[in-house]
Amino acid sequence: ISEISKIQKEMASFGITLLPPHITKSKMDFSTEGKDIRFGLISIKGISDKSIQKLNDFKKDSSTKLEVFEAAKEAGLTVSILCALIHSGALQGFKQSRSKVAYEAQLWNVLTEREKRLCLELAGKHEHDLVQIFKTLLAKNDEKGKPYIKESRHETIKKKSTPYKAIYDQNSKSESFANWYYEKHLLGYTYGKALKDIFIEKSPNLMGLGEVNEQRKGRKVTFIGTVVSKPTLRTSKNGNRYLITEVDDETGRVKVMLFNDKIEMCEDENNDTLPEDKNIVVVVGQKQDDNTIFADRIIVQT
Repeated sequence: ISEISKIQKEMASFGITLLPPHITKSKMDFSTEGKDIRFGLISIKGISDKSIQKLNDFKKDSSTKLEVFEAAKEAGLTVSILCALIHSGALQGFKQSRSKVAYEAQLWNVLTEREKRLCLELAGKHEHDLVQIFKTLLAKNDEKGKPYIKESRHETIKKKSTPYKAIYDQNSKSESFANWYYEKHLLGYTYGKALKDIFIEKSPNLMGLGEVNEQRKGRKVTFIGTVVSKPTLRTSKNGNRYLITEVDDETGRVKVMLFNDKIEMCEDENNDTLPEDKNIVVVVGQKQDDNTIFADRIIVQT
């Protein structure tokens, strides 16, 4: 996965697109599609070679989201593999966001077979939104006047699903950022919105790294990217402390250096820590020769 981003950038320079994974269009390994290349399903992080037959059994069209959840179970796919497919964008066509569908898959995994059947009966009335279906089910009684889901059972479901609800609540604050993050984490590259475009509303002066590399020496630049080499603290021969690392985005890569008292300022701004490998950071600094940036600020993004 660590090499995919480099390969994707090389392909782009030749006019070849690395197409995202797709449950029916993708083969197990990378494959050609016209002049482009389609991402292979078993190259998604978290999906092993052992899953090939299960994925083949699952590779069929299901008309609704809940049917997809059931088909995954029947094929023997774990919920973690199903969520990897969802977050990577391999399962498309749902009205809800990827983050919401992944949370619903986790909630579905907690339900009993009886509870799932009851949810399926209500699905059409709620546009197959499992969260709304479940809320309706909680308020319904059977023909004997007893609740379909007892309070004790509701507490159990809530306890098991709460961690996934918390993840969804966090991701829903910025769906485009969540999609970017999971694409990068699961595929090694991103194909949706660029990181700069996600954050540009908060920071109108953001540049892409391709643009940063074109700036003249001494120009002040502000950009966002991913730390791709472990930041290292060093001391020069004349006693100056400095931090050195590399940051990249979809368009390029730069070396970033932070000197002396600005290292302490960076720690103060980031809860007494320095940036780490794979952190997403906003950098403000001055362009130097050889695609090097002398940073004034490095702000880690959660």
